[in-house]
Parts: sequence; C-alpha cells; structure tokens
Amino acid sequence: MVHEHRNNVWVVRTGYCDEQEKTCIERDFISFDLNMHVTDLFGNELMDMKHHPPNYKKYMHFGDKFRDFDQRFRKEFEDAIQNMDCSADRPEVVKKMKRLNTKLEKFDEEVKQFDATMHKFDEFERIEQMKKALLARLTSPPDDLLEVWAKDLLHFIKDIRIYDLIVIPLMCDKQVAVGRVRDNYKYREGKGVLSHSRKMDWHDTRVPFENMFFGFDEILESKSSITLLDDDARDFVQGIVVDETF
Repeated sequence: MVHEHRNNVWVVRTGYCDEQEKTCIERDFISFDLNMHVTDLFGNELMDMKHHPPNYKKYMHFGDKFRDFDQRFRKEFEDAIQNMDCSADRPEVVKKMKRLNTKLEKFDEEVKQFDATMHKFDEFERIEQMKKALLARLTSPPDDLLEVWAKDLLHFIKDIRIYDLIVIPLMCDKQVAVGRVRDNYKYREGKGVLSHSRKMDWHDTRVPFENMFFGFDEILESKSSITLLDDDARDFVQGIVVDETF
C-alpha cells in the first residue's frame, strides 16, 4: 500500500543489465522497461527454439546445390581426362586443367554468395516467426502478467512521488544505487530510454547486494519491475541516505 503521509521507498529495476542502469545514473533520471517481462510469455518454448537446428533451410538448399555441382563437375572432369596423355607436360593438358580449376574457383565464389543470401533469408524467416509468436501472446497475455504490467505502469506514472527514495539494482556490479525523486513523471517523444522518465538526485553510496535487507534477493527475482518497500526494508534504505548529501 502506498503511504500518503510519508515519503515512500521503491525498488525499480530499470531494464537491461549495465547499459540502461548506468544511463540512469549518469543522466540523473529513472525509467523502467516492460520488455524485461516479454520472455515470461514463452515459458519453456524459448528453450525449444534454442535447440532447434539453426539455418536448417540454408543447409538443406546448400546440400542440393553442392550435389548438383558435384555431378556436373565429375562428368566434365571425366570428359576432360579421357584419352589424355598425362605423362608429358602438354599444352592441351595444362589448358584443360586450368579450365577445370577456373570452374572450381567460380563455384567457390557462388557458394560464398549463396551462403550469404541464405543466411539473410534464414534470419528474415526466424524474425518473422518470432514476430508471429510475440503477436499471438501479446494479444492475450496471461492475466497474472497483465496485472504485473498494469501495477508497474501505475506505480511509475502515478504512485511514485517527488522526494520518494528509489533503489536501483546495478545488476552487473551487484550493487544498489539510491536516489531521491525530484520531478513528476514526464513523457518526451523520441528520447529513447528518456522518453518515460523522472528526474533524480543520486546518493554517492553504493551498497553490495549481500549487505542489503533480508528479502532483497526475492525482489530481484520478482516479475514486477517496481516494488514498494515497507517496515524494516524501508527503514534500511532510509538509513543509507543522509539528507545533507541531496
């Protein structure tokens, strides 16, 4: 429950490891990213995708192309060496061998171009399949996940107030940063991670994860990106902050 009579303390997971977290600290703002939840829509299906043979069609078509060339080249090679006297360095032998070598070099170049083309095709097809899978799930996400998203959005745009304390887990550093909100929620079109944000004043102190309050590790594993702290956890974070530093 959000307390109206005092400043609240929130844990906000800002997004992807390192990049967005550091941007928040360096640019004095706070944001969060619902994209962190998208993978939860798939369950174990992503593991199935991971183990699916990559570039299946590329290798299938590549095999057909190679077999076709192999059959043609073998026939041309047999025709070229038929009744050929290879015991002497004769001009016609050299000429035929050079011609066959040129065919090999040409085929090698064709294979490289074919490989690049099929790689682009397979990549396009994988992306299209993923887009269809995402659309199928985002059209009707699970009720529990939809509720988490709704709560997170309302917390960020409405419940977090000026002077509230914010804890950001810096996942790559295994530390938390603490700051105080100094502005209301704002939307600025085309500003990337700054589009949906609040201005912050950050405290200089960083606290390692292992020194945080009991239950902090459970918050890091929560589906929610924004968690309101209460009781001992709230008091712990307030103890980090010295008002004179803001």
